[in-house]
Amino acid sequence: MIFSDELILELISCDKRITDSPKKSPPMRGSEKKKFLLESLDGQYSFIGFISRNQTFQENFSIGLVYNPKDEKGKVVLLRVNGPHGLNENAPHHDGPHVHLATAERINSGLRPEGKIETDVPYQTIEEAVQYFVRRIKIIREDALKYFPPPSNQIDFIFVEDDIS
Repeated sequence: MIFSDELILELISCDKRITDSPKKSPPMRGSEKKKFLLESLDGQYSFIGFISRNQTFQENFSIGLVYNPKDEKGKVVLLRVNGPHGLNENAPHHDGPHVHLATAERINSGLRPEGKIETDVPYQTIEEAVQYFVRRIKIIREDALKYFPPPSNQIDFIFVEDDIS
C-alpha cells in the first residue's frame, strides 16, 4: 500500500468507535500499558490504541494510534502523544510534551513512520494528554465518556443565573 499525507490525515481524523475496551498488559521494562481496539464508524479502517506510562517517572508517557490494515500485513503508527521523557541532544523536543505524526514520505521510504514533531501542544499531564488524544483522533463522545472520562476537575460547570450575585 502506498500512503499519502491525505490518507494519513483521514485515518487520524475519521470518527472512531472503541470495539474492544482498554485492557492492562503486565508491566514490561518498567512501563504499564493499556491497549484497545478501534474502528472507523463506516467500518473501513481498523486501529489499535495504546496508553503507556513509566512506573517510576509518571511524566514519561506515550499515547498512540496504530493503523491496522484489514487486508495487508503490518501495522503503522500514525500518532503518538508523548510527555517529556528527557532532554536528548539528538531530540531536543523530548524536553517537553510533544506529538509524533506519521508522514507518507517516511512510511513509503520504510522509515519509522512518526517522524514529524509538534511541540506546541495543549497538555502537560497524562490526564490532559488522554483528553487531547481522544479529541484529536475523534473517538465518538459516548465511548470517550465511557472509557476516558475527563478528570473531575475538568467537568464543565453550569452556572444558574440565580446563583450569581
